[in-house]
Amino acid sequence: NQVPPEVARYLKGPTAESRQFDFLIGHWNVAATKFQEDGSVQFHYRAQWVAQHLNEGRIVMDEFKAFAPTGQQVSSYVSLRTYSEATHRWEITGLAAFQPAMSGEWHGTWTDGEMHLDAVGANPEGKRVRTKIRFFDIQPQSFAWESTSSLDDGKTWRRTASLSATR
Repeated sequence: NQVPPEVARYLKGPTAESRQFDFLIGHWNVAATKFQEDGSVQFHYRAQWVAQHLNEGRIVMDEFKAFAPTGQQVSSYVSLRTYSEATHRWEITGLAAFQPAMSGEWHGTWTDGEMHLDAVGANPEGKRVRTKIRFFDIQPQSFAWESTSSLDDGKTWRRTASLSATR
């Protein structure tokens, strides 16, 4: 009996590329900022980001929890991330609890020490949204993150959120 190629590949374990999100593994304290359409600060908030490996390192599962100034949890977003050798990129999906959020599939690539994600989806009102996220300034005890969105299929972009995460 010959082992099918996809099973043989799986048995080899996680790829080197599947370790590109290892910087996210662990517990993070987050200082975040949400921006208004004109680019001014809408509000600042505190969050927690917790990530772990699943499936012997082939998948990263993470939960991002945002908190009100009172300390009450006001949102939660869970992501599953896995590197695909077929598409040569990260395939990412997520689900929000407590609040409407953009649905869609995310894709990511590691470029020059940064993780770049992009997605096309619909916002809670059903409007098509393109989003780009960048993880950068990645250090053992910290990283930065920024999100930009376009409602006109990439003609114009606006910063929607930024955060600083520390252990």
